[in-house]
Amino acid sequence: MANRVTLTLVLTLSFLSYMAPELNESVQLAPLALFASLVLFKVLWSKSILDTVWSLFELDGLVYVLFLSVLMIAPSLASGSGKLIQTAFVITGCLLLARLYMTLVPVQEVLEAFFWSGVVSIAVFIPLSFAGLLKSIETLDRFWVFSFHPNLLAFLLAGYFCSMVWKFLTCGWPMKALTGFLGVACLTIIFFSSSRGSIVGLLAAGAFACGIVILGSPRESQKKIIRLGLVATLALSALALLIWNLAWVQDTSSFIDQVLQLTQSDRGLGSGFSGRFNNWNTALRVLSDGTWLLGHGVRSSDLMPEGSYIDNSYLVALYEIGFVALCLIAWRFLHLLRRFSTGYLQATNDVQRRLSLACMLLLACCMVNNIVARYLFSVGNPYSLVVLMLFATPTRVIVSGPNRPQSADFRGIGALEAHT
Repeated sequence: MANRVTLTLVLTLSFLSYMAPELNESVQLAPLALFASLVLFKVLWSKSILDTVWSLFELDGLVYVLFLSVLMIAPSLASGSGKLIQTAFVITGCLLLARLYMTLVPVQEVLEAFFWSGVVSIAVFIPLSFAGLLKSIETLDRFWVFSFHPNLLAFLLAGYFCSMVWKFLTCGWPMKALTGFLGVACLTIIFFSSSRGSIVGLLAAGAFACGIVILGSPRESQKKIIRLGLVATLALSALALLIWNLAWVQDTSSFIDQVLQLTQSDRGLGSGFSGRFNNWNTALRVLSDGTWLLGHGVRSSDLMPEGSYIDNSYLVALYEIGFVALCLIAWRFLHLLRRFSTGYLQATNDVQRRLSLACMLLLACCMVNNIVARYLFSVGNPYSLVVLMLFATPTRVIVSGPNRPQSADFRGIGALEAHT
């Protein structure tokens, strides 16, 4: 219980740091310092300190923790910038701590802490930002509050929404009512934050999870679901054609367009991902000098000219830490997604199945969202920190099927933002 409360506090403080009167590195580092203290306490009080430390030298630890840390630190040292070097050591330090922590703590404990941090964070956030949200609803201006960039706020709430879905599926009616209310609040804020990336990330994660759920159903149920899905799709398509020209439908379409800014010149569908394509092309041209192999150093993309920031975590990784590190990070996330999918399909009980589903949602949403964001491999917010914990988890203890007795409770599983 003490571990869960402390981790909840770490994640909550990480969220609330963006509500501080002044956002600076000291404020953002405070939750990480508390996390480091928690990990050191867990390791020192564990019954197998040597086994825990030895997990760093297992094959996946050597590749995805130690070797990747070297790939992150080396270009930062070569840059000669003190800030880049400090950030590289902070992120790699958190990666090492996450590895040690996830060797000792089951994923359910981490998801519980993430969920309760969401409950506390949203309970604090909504009353303090309610006036701004009402103004955004009335004027249809983009919801922008405290030190949150709208895309960052939506990203965090998308992660919390995934945890709400998990709790809604696993708990009784009182908790269903709480998670239902908080889930609707998350979706409402995401919508008025006009974060299309988070919306697409949730839709993609939901579609992926639904696909896995269908695959895990009996064959007769699969056929029935597919038939019903086709019928529903045809019926909805026909209905849409019939009612498209009705006034209320056009008003709704105009409302959605205005909130999500789908046709605006600077953020609309024809703007090249809000100008991101031009920035991505600029970054690729810079990398043509051969720096694509090892990169320029962690957070070096912050030093690009104003207006040229790379809002794509995969391209940011390529620019900052190079092609090899990008391949390792992308492969690891895809591997985790496959393992959790396999865990769902081969689960022997509902607890394991729902945990697998929650991890799939969290990872898939994060991976898709970060095509137009830069929070995939960072530690400056609670969602990214939880994803980093999953990234660092020893592969041997990730659930992979009914023949793994320790997988029933996911035993052992569980960057400061380049800019917001």
